[in-house]
Amino acid sequence: MAKLQLTDVEIYVKDLKAARAYYTKKIGLKVRSSMPKWGYLALGATKGGEDAALTPWQPVPEWGREMYESRLKMIGGVTGIGFITSDLKRTIADLKKKGVKTAVDGDEGTFGRFTDPDGNVLFLAQPAKPKVRRAGLSVLGFVTVASRDAKKTGEFFRKAFGMRRQPAVSEEEGFDSYQLSPKATAITPFTPRKEIYDDPADYDADMAHIGEETGIGFTTSNIYRSQEQLMAKGVRFKEKAEAQDWGGIRARFFDPDDNVYALVEYKA
Repeated sequence: MAKLQLTDVEIYVKDLKAARAYYTKKIGLKVRSSMPKWGYLALGATKGGEDAALTPWQPVPEWGREMYESRLKMIGGVTGIGFITSDLKRTIADLKKKGVKTAVDGDEGTFGRFTDPDGNVLFLAQPAKPKVRRAGLSVLGFVTVASRDAKKTGEFFRKAFGMRRQPAVSEEEGFDSYQLSPKATAITPFTPRKEIYDDPADYDADMAHIGEETGIGFTTSNIYRSQEQLMAKGVRFKEKAEAQDWGGIRARFFDPDDNVYALVEYKA
């Protein structure tokens, strides 16, 4: 199969300029690339790396009414995006000093979250036994995807994309993850269960996300070849590969729950 990489994980914000300042100055992310004309901004825990970039988007009416209104509704809420830190306690303390709204989940002290000014909630996870403890974010480690059958979704990515199943990022996170390579951002399918939620509304919200846009983007050096190979493995496409105004080529495909992902080929 043509080489694939998981390169982008989207969030939606009210003001892209303000979001850039917040994520770089408060959270400590680095600008990996940007296309101001098209509103594209890619931020990473490091300047480079094999992990995906966080790509904040500011919805604009020029996207068309349906997409514009649907993306506005996606601002705020739990994103399922998780960054890894080797010292959660110090990282949380440093973020609090900068005025970032943070919280630690559970009693193990290895899983937490922070909330940006638009209400987007992102996770922080610490390996159970880090080799070296260092404050700050080291990598965009995972992004969760709501599924009616997490195991089935995992098998979809394993068989169609060649992803490898990985153990949970932390003891509290507790879900299987799937990666294209050891240093890549993992997709973590999970099936919402009422008993794991303190607030029933959170369960309903996660169930409502099944069958929506995931904001997860893969890139390939040959999109037409990748599309053909994925279709041969039973992957269903919502939109076939088509040239875009910004210069690249994009397709969109479904997982077994009709969650939608992007497949992109960038042109020099």
